[in-house]
Amino acid sequence: MRIYIYFKVDRGGFYETAYAQWRRREGDFNALLLRTQHTLYSWKREFERCGAEVVVDMRSSFLLPQRLRAYLPLPVAKAVRAVLWGSRLDVWFLQKSILHRVEQFKPDVVFIPLGSGVWSSTLAALRERGYFLVQWCGLPAETMQRRDKRNLPYFDLIFQPANLERGLREAGAAGRIEYVPIGIDPEIHRPVCLSEQEQRQFSSDVCFIGGVSKRFHSARRAMLEYLVEQCPELEIKLWGGYREHVVGSPLMKVWQGQVWGEDQVKALNATKIGLNFHVDHQSGELDRGLNLRAFELAACRVFQLLQRVPSVSEFFEEDKEVVCFDTKEEMVDKIRYYLKNEEARQRIAQAAYERALREHTWQCRVRQMVNVIQQALASRSL
Repeated sequence: MRIYIYFKVDRGGFYETAYAQWRRREGDFNALLLRTQHTLYSWKREFERCGAEVVVDMRSSFLLPQRLRAYLPLPVAKAVRAVLWGSRLDVWFLQKSILHRVEQFKPDVVFIPLGSGVWSSTLAALRERGYFLVQWCGLPAETMQRRDKRNLPYFDLIFQPANLERGLREAGAAGRIEYVPIGIDPEIHRPVCLSEQEQRQFSSDVCFIGGVSKRFHSARRAMLEYLVEQCPELEIKLWGGYREHVVGSPLMKVWQGQVWGEDQVKALNATKIGLNFHVDHQSGELDRGLNLRAFELAACRVFQLLQRVPSVSEFFEEDKEVVCFDTKEEMVDKIRYYLKNEEARQRIAQAAYERALREHTWQCRVRQMVNVIQQALASRSL
């Protein structure tokens, strides 16, 4: 099986992390960029282990792709990229180039995860040429951008890591929709030893890594603000999101900026309690599946305090592998209790770590995806 994957890996720290690594040691810039995008990196490796031939196309510009921008000073590269993107002409050339690369490779599957910025006209052209289009869609439909909703009808197969089908159907999805949970890669998310300097930089009593925008994360934002106001004595660190999301909020006191790649793994390893909240969602959408953070924390052997959803028991045993809460008051009470009980924290974190490596890796999940794709391709050829 031949798989072409396109994804616009160009958001903030992904590009900048690869840029810094490349400047230090050079090598293949695209390989460094792929390594910063953990899920894509794992998918490629696991698809290949299943016998597939995989091409990953991560460009966001035709005239100045990331590997060429790496030769420019970072501020110049970002400014030129902004001008090109704003012109729309560069993006038009990129869409034509995607079509050209697909035609050259002749894949069995064109895999385009949500948020890739591919135009509907490009998807329509691929469908007309007979290509089988697959999407990974990890967001509820109501939180998706309009262009992503417009693209839904063109996909023959959509993988969802939660119970999102009703919303996707209402938004226009017409193809087959299959549930595959999120996984982790133990090569990336793992226990690590930190230097004294890294301990000073990353250590915390309580850590949360994720967005806190009012649009998608209002529930978790309120929880975190309550925690900061009620527990000024704790060392709380919030990583992720943008500065404008926390200006004027109590969260500004604990916001550390964005963290990517190996530094993200270090930030998780350096905390006593890893908090986990879910994106704002409709009733029933999290009756299946957990977010990526749930598995990352477990794989790093970090004690996890998780906002309770019906699907927790599908993956972890409550109070033995993770600890859950419903209300902000319960969250604070359990934080205070488990900060005083290190032995219990370590025992629970170890149990979750063993469960994650045993059952929740991308190796397991990608095998599921391959089986579904092969069945769908076989049915299509009949």
